[in-house]
Amino acid sequence: MDEPLSNLDAKLRQDMRLEIRALQERLKMTVVYVTHDQAEAMSMSDKVILMREGLIEQEGTPDELYNNPGTTFVAEFIGTPPMSLLQTATLKSGMTIKGENNTPVLASTNDEVLMGIRPEHIEIIDGSGRKGISVKLLTAEYQGADTIVTARIGDQKILVRAPGRVAVTENSQARLRWKKEDVHIFDAITGLRNNDIKALSI
Repeated sequence: MDEPLSNLDAKLRQDMRLEIRALQERLKMTVVYVTHDQAEAMSMSDKVILMREGLIEQEGTPDELYNNPGTTFVAEFIGTPPMSLLQTATLKSGMTIKGENNTPVLASTNDEVLMGIRPEHIEIIDGSGRKGISVKLLTAEYQGADTIVTARIGDQKILVRAPGRVAVTENSQARLRWKKEDVHIFDAITGLRNNDIKALSI
């Protein structure tokens, strides 16, 4: 199937996704489904092959692409909003987020790396404490069940998916924290995943 739902409105598209998936499971047939819509790919597929400029960027289950992206392209392509990718800088005590320069977030390395983290894996905490990393909250996009908050670390931006409604005043201070197991590390030059460098607790 080559983008069979592309001309349908959002509600009908969602209904048809369920119908096609149910039909495929009932008939137990293999279906190759071509789409540019990641929601269709993630919700309907047993296996996803993500293409970039005619080449396979990564293949695997939807869960593998989302939770273990092999490249920065996959990390930013899969997920709404996408994974935030942050430049890092080397300190004697480890690697910090570039522009923040105080809190080690990765074990020390001589490689140029990017640190990635998905918005739903970040928690906003009280800005007066010592835990986490200090940020400025810039904007809040309320979406009903949650709010997408844009924050600034140094001169870089990071997205946070916070439950419920979050009110943000201009340049309000807060702190962010996350679990080290939710951090993804990529080579800054090749964009390839790096599993050798370990994240630190903050």
